[in-house]
Amino acid sequence: MSNAEPVAASISEIWPEVERIASAHHVIAAGTADLGAEFGDVFARWLDLGHEAGMTWLRRNREARRDPTTRFPWAKSAIVILVPYSAERPHQDDRISTRIARYALGDDYHDVLNEILKEIENAILRAIPDTRTRRYVDTGPLSDRTLAARAGLGWIGKNAMLIHPEHGSWTFIGALLTSLGDDRGGHEITDQCGTCTRCIDACPTQAILTDRTVDSGRCISYWTIEHRGPIEPSIASRIEGNLFGCDICNEACPWNASPPAPHPAFEPRDEYRRRPIHELLRIEQGEFSSLFRRSGVKRARRDGIIRNAILVTSAEHRDSTPTDSPDRDGT
Repeated sequence: MSNAEPVAASISEIWPEVERIASAHHVIAAGTADLGAEFGDVFARWLDLGHEAGMTWLRRNREARRDPTTRFPWAKSAIVILVPYSAERPHQDDRISTRIARYALGDDYHDVLNEILKEIENAILRAIPDTRTRRYVDTGPLSDRTLAARAGLGWIGKNAMLIHPEHGSWTFIGALLTSLGDDRGGHEITDQCGTCTRCIDACPTQAILTDRTVDSGRCISYWTIEHRGPIEPSIASRIEGNLFGCDICNEACPWNASPPAPHPAFEPRDEYRRRPIHELLRIEQGEFSSLFRRSGVKRARRDGIIRNAILVTSAEHRDSTPTDSPDRDGT
């Protein structure tokens, strides 16, 4: 009888099945990342500078964000997937669909990607029962963009978004931590932003910083989604008609010239196309919950959406009101 320890299982053993599931669920790219190396100190510097604004919960589990294995010592690798959302949205000026960030036009991405990862997870557990796993979709102390870049699915652009060289940045990221060894040898993609500064130049509040992070205290997405209470006048005056979130930096990015077709769950909802924004001004809680059921828009809460709708409709009214002109005799 041999006293040698059994060879640890690796991701390559189940990768064909991962690819099969990914293909069946509109995943446009998948890769693996080794968790052996730390994630660097960019996030720590970002926190030290106070760029998280009111999102104080981000300060919790700071060490785990730098190194996931401090929280999950069994984790050796991550399977990372990219799922596209709609790069187009209906252009009807007074409708909800025109004023919501594209990622929130359909179903909540947390639920959709979690189901995909769960199917991958179940396939792994059937093939290698003693594997340990943990699903992450933009939740908990995990830098999913860093993981995706490490998995060779793109690079972190100047606007802090992951940019895939073929598919651009209109994508969601999902990650599955595993106890399997990463023997696939993913290769990181070299930064391809070059000297381009279109995203930085396009941002109306100068929220994009030179170190490829975003100052939440100036970001329209933060103020229209995460912030509770009144929006600072300096931001409110430059909200650019955004009811929920902001796509300006993604719209400016040249790598988004040929976006992929979205996952069906993320197609713009018909109800958003029909509803005029002014109907949100007096929306009751029950109607709010029904309208935005299984939607990321609920993150802003009813009070936040009403606040944002007031700003958007007020700005539209000002822009459409003709200014007084002098009489012919100049009086």
